[in-house]
Amino acid sequence: MIQAAPLCVAEVDVDTFLKVAVPGSLALLVIQLAFSARGARRDPVGALPIPLPLFCLAKFSAAVCIAALLLKVFRGGEPGSAWTTLSFLCLWLAGILIMSLSFQKLGGSLRMGLPSEKTALVTTGIYRYSRNPVYLGGAFLLAASLVYAFSWINLIAAALGVLLHHRIALAEEKFLAGRFPEFEAYRKSTPRYLLRK
Repeated sequence: MIQAAPLCVAEVDVDTFLKVAVPGSLALLVIQLAFSARGARRDPVGALPIPLPLFCLAKFSAAVCIAALLLKVFRGGEPGSAWTTLSFLCLWLAGILIMSLSFQKLGGSLRMGLPSEKTALVTTGIYRYSRNPVYLGGAFLLAASLVYAFSWINLIAAALGVLLHHRIALAEEKFLAGRFPEFEAYRKSTPRYLLRK
């Protein structure tokens, strides 16, 4: 009689996994962003939707959160519970996936700022479920950073980042409403981020 060998499941080294997965997923997102913009015959930066100091503060705040997360991942420290790690991974993967789908759908139309040239209103794919999935995905990444690498500085940076990116989203929507008559119907049928009021 033949007996089956017992299954051996290797114990996952979470620290090593995170040291590969977090920067790896960020790198893939940046590469996708670069390829989305590649070959487009346009300026990748348009008119700023909010004043330059606030715009820079929004991006800096998000960068502080990502830096805090990377420091925690690479420098270690007191390990979090399994639930903390699982919550972090769920938020992180959701954010990466949402942003990736957003970049893919926008393709060559992706830019930082408001376009001056003729563009099309994107309302399909992930944009069918959220008018601002890039900012939604970013909020998930900032929340993931808070869960895994909480500090008061990280909390302040995340709050600033979310609030200022919301202000950017409002300005962009005002621009879209002025440029596309069909935006009003889209606004009524699709939530700004995730859920309807």
